[in-house]
Amino acid sequence: VEAELGNFNYAGGGRECWSLPTSQDAACTYSMMILRILLFVIFLWPTALWAEVDYERDVKPLLKMKCWACHGPLKQEAGLRLDAGSLVRAGGDSGAVVVPGNSQHSLLVQRVNATDALDRMPPDGESLTDKQIEILTDWIDAGAKSPAGETPQLDPRKHWAFQKIRNAKLPENVHPVDFFIQRKLRDAGLNLAPKADTATLLRRLYLSMHGLLPSMEQAMALEANPGTFDQVVGSVLDSERYGERLGQYWLDIVRYADTHGFEVNTARPNAWPYRDYVISSFNHDKPYDQFVREQIAGDLYGEDAATGFLVAAPVLLPGQIGKDDASKRLARQDSLDEIVVGTSATFLGLTLGCARCHDHKFDPLSQEDYYSMQAFFAGVRYGDRAIEDGSFEQRQSQLRELLPQIEQVKASLSQHEPVAFRGRTLIIDETDEQRTTHFVKPNGPGRNPSGSKRGFADDLGAIDRLPNFSDGYTWWNNSSGKNLMSFNPAVEGIFSVWISWGAHGSGVHTRDARYVLDLDGNLETTGDQQELANVDQYFVRGQSKGETERVPQWSGLLHVGKYQLQKNSRLVLRGGETGTGITTDVLVLQETEEKKATKETVVSPQLRVPVNFRKNTERFQAVRAKRLRFTSFATTNDNRHEPCIDELEVFAAGTTENIALASLGVVATSSGNYSDTGKHQLKHVNDGQTSNDRSWISNEKGKGWVQVEFNQPVLVDRVVWGRDRTGKFEDRLPVRYKIEIEDELGEVRTVADASDRMPFGTKFDEVSTWLRNAGGGTGSDLTATVQQLKKLEAVRADLEKKEMVYAGVFAEPDQTHLLSRGDPEQPGRIVKPRIPELFGSFGVPQDAAESERRETLAGWITQKVNPLTARIIVNRVWQFHFGIGLVETASDFGLNGAKPSHPELLDWLAHDLMSHGWSLKHLHRRILSSETWQQSNRIDLEAKKVDADCRLLWRYPARRVEAEIIRDTLLQVSGRLNYKMGGPGFDFFKSRGGLSGFPPVNNFEEKGLRRMVYAHKVRMESVPVFGAFDCPDAGQPAPRRGRSTTAIQALNLFNSDFIADTAVEFSRVIQSEGGSMSDEVVNAYRRIFQREPNSTELELARQVVKEHGLPTLARVLFNSNEFLMLP
Repeated sequence: VEAELGNFNYAGGGRECWSLPTSQDAACTYSMMILRILLFVIFLWPTALWAEVDYERDVKPLLKMKCWACHGPLKQEAGLRLDAGSLVRAGGDSGAVVVPGNSQHSLLVQRVNATDALDRMPPDGESLTDKQIEILTDWIDAGAKSPAGETPQLDPRKHWAFQKIRNAKLPENVHPVDFFIQRKLRDAGLNLAPKADTATLLRRLYLSMHGLLPSMEQAMALEANPGTFDQVVGSVLDSERYGERLGQYWLDIVRYADTHGFEVNTARPNAWPYRDYVISSFNHDKPYDQFVREQIAGDLYGEDAATGFLVAAPVLLPGQIGKDDASKRLARQDSLDEIVVGTSATFLGLTLGCARCHDHKFDPLSQEDYYSMQAFFAGVRYGDRAIEDGSFEQRQSQLRELLPQIEQVKASLSQHEPVAFRGRTLIIDETDEQRTTHFVKPNGPGRNPSGSKRGFADDLGAIDRLPNFSDGYTWWNNSSGKNLMSFNPAVEGIFSVWISWGAHGSGVHTRDARYVLDLDGNLETTGDQQELANVDQYFVRGQSKGETERVPQWSGLLHVGKYQLQKNSRLVLRGGETGTGITTDVLVLQETEEKKATKETVVSPQLRVPVNFRKNTERFQAVRAKRLRFTSFATTNDNRHEPCIDELEVFAAGTTENIALASLGVVATSSGNYSDTGKHQLKHVNDGQTSNDRSWISNEKGKGWVQVEFNQPVLVDRVVWGRDRTGKFEDRLPVRYKIEIEDELGEVRTVADASDRMPFGTKFDEVSTWLRNAGGGTGSDLTATVQQLKKLEAVRADLEKKEMVYAGVFAEPDQTHLLSRGDPEQPGRIVKPRIPELFGSFGVPQDAAESERRETLAGWITQKVNPLTARIIVNRVWQFHFGIGLVETASDFGLNGAKPSHPELLDWLAHDLMSHGWSLKHLHRRILSSETWQQSNRIDLEAKKVDADCRLLWRYPARRVEAEIIRDTLLQVSGRLNYKMGGPGFDFFKSRGGLSGFPPVNNFEEKGLRRMVYAHKVRMESVPVFGAFDCPDAGQPAPRRGRSTTAIQALNLFNSDFIADTAVEFSRVIQSEGGSMSDEVVNAYRRIFQREPNSTELELARQVVKEHGLPTLARVLFNSNEFLMLP
């Protein structure tokens, strides 16, 4: 097949595949040619070494790089300018710095050679190399000559890009693009190439604007009606494929990826909404100025995902930086730098990041400008936040309607609310140092894996078992008969006992762990010891056969009987006869009646649900009360705050009447008040209003009591209280408390406390809890009501589900300091948010709110008088169409960037864009309708001599398409492309991020056959097969992709499994259409190239199919220039 394909002309443009010579004679000739080249280079080399130093080539670039920042057109320290040879020779305040002909006596050479830090030049950055010093020395010794006509550099403030946009007037009836392009061509004695044929134009249009191929039918339709091309352009711009194509281009610029980058490179699972926002914005032709504003302050415009732009760059996570404060400050500065650099480069084409440590060396941008810009983002931090867009508001409205229905159902269920347990309840964790003794040092904890499966960390429980309220188990090496630890309850009485342990399917845990009651607590005496249980720790409670998952699980509670305990009694964990590991977990005791029934089976202890911030109900047997007191002993957050109660409601027995209201004459007293004015007053605790704004707070952290006194004794059976019924505040919640009743005789009793509640934070299933707590009352009515609640709660959960986006978290802005040399350990004076001084004094006060800062900056960037914003995006769109912008350095419009090839055209298009509502589709139409874009790619050898790089556009610059287009079109022609839009990306790798490496996915399911823009992009990791085609790795910005030609590209595109599979699928599609071998070849060409093969191609292709099969022909066509090139 090599002999056949070696001469195969891959049609379109007349290019043929290059290959190494295969015959012996040809190889010999090839070797001689290489030898001649090497000899030529060898003979030229000494000439290059002995050539004189050239001022323009060698000296001036060196002075610009090393000296102009302090001694150039923008700044002249010590009165010295070095941006022209005459100025170098003139010297500065200290006199001459060069002595022509004598480098040894030249101050310039002395200062660059100095070793003292105070004398060395340049004072910052790297010193000159020996070679660079030699260049200066040789130049001075040769007379320090420079061209006579050389002029000093202009004032950088007058740089073309910093001047206002000018709108040149055009003659009537001319296409603006063609007018400016043809004028430059005429000046160079050149002309546009002839117009491309309709097939080429259609293919060019679809590949450039959709990244996909047109159909043969579309090609035939345009061929028949070439005058409809403008209509075709309109339909292409209206297609959703347009946004996907433009979106990929934009994501390159902003460094979008779905991982954080750096060494750990963990996943950003919620980055994709920003990608979808970009695609949607392009599809809806969102005005570009609005597009910019939303990416800086989208949270203010109902576009939360848009601010994913701010945090699109890589960032060091907290675990990747040092724990010391200096490392954290440096990491914070690095993350802010990414935002400043991204914003200034993307929208303004400024390299403002170069002013982080010192004033910009080339542009009129100071270090203060950099930190003033940083101050706009001082409240932005990398992270996820909830999307609160239009759909969010709709869900909130539905939720507001649903909540009263849920409360109504719950009210009907309240009669089944379990009463507070009357006896004592003890929940003892095996790590409780006060109530356990470890005889042997444990090996460590066993943490339950995340998830809601049985035994996992968020196991919600069921009707017959409690949820997981363990914090993980503890394990030891198992030693037969050895006492490992003991629980020391320190209580007297008869108690029901429940034990728990860590189950694991590895087979390591003992199959016969022993739990022993030592009645007197003296382990030396054994006559009083009683074995309570012999536990197989391979299984969870209730399981005795089958397999157990090989992860650390909580067993659940096992009831082991009722026992009389003494004050010193211990419950001992003793080693079993099997296994190498042994575990234990939380122990529960509940006081019971005086009868002893060790064989009685009680599934679960009577534990109520954990307290929550919104609303808590305490039911108890009806009792007469003159006073009721609520006492807090501990609050959430380790007693960091004083306890808060928004309303203390007390209900008359058997009614729904709150009889504790101040309006009924009930008097509230307390142990002390946080405040007697404002939101948090004692009188608010029983004023009938439930919110943080009408609440009581104690004056003691963690502790305090509040009491209500009735006019006369009343019969009560229920108390309801909460921290904040609105759910906005989640702090100050009492988690250890008691409620006491005092009757008219002064007798005080505790009616409820926190001891019989599951630990705070325990997750549970509300429906299962209702049914479990109902006990014997599980009638049909209750079941139906519970099922109704379950359905309503499911709807509620769906409405409350927050869609998260990695789009930044906004907080109170930090103070921004001007950092000496960019070092966060050397903070200088505070700077306020303002734009670079070059463009004026636009800014906000130092105390401006976080959102105001970003909104103000976004407003300035999108002002029509801003000289950069419109120019930058016009240039990016031009580059999108022609492969290179009117300004070659698309993200650097500063003095170090390239000059525009057609400055008047750039300004005219920028003005036109703004005049048409910043519509990018309008800009595309302008370009697509021009003769410049529609000309052929034919090479004119004479024109190439004048303009080899085609910067004047004497032909359409054909080029290889991007990697995404190659993959997408391969899937398209093989009938496998999945056009599903949006949502989380598919995977090229088996890992989404982290340290475990990135093994490639070899076989793709349907979701993996989506367009490549929807891939989960792993930062700094080359995509299999297609990464070789210059895919940016999102480690650095990619304002313009490189286009390399490498052997690995050809190998990947011919021999990879993906290509082989695609060729087979393509062949199935072709063969399903029926017909002869010739028909198959013709259909293959029509599907891939939207044309039919000529007679030579048909004959050669038939031979390939006959001898090697249709898939081989497909692989050949996939590798042809016609398939891979934008024509």
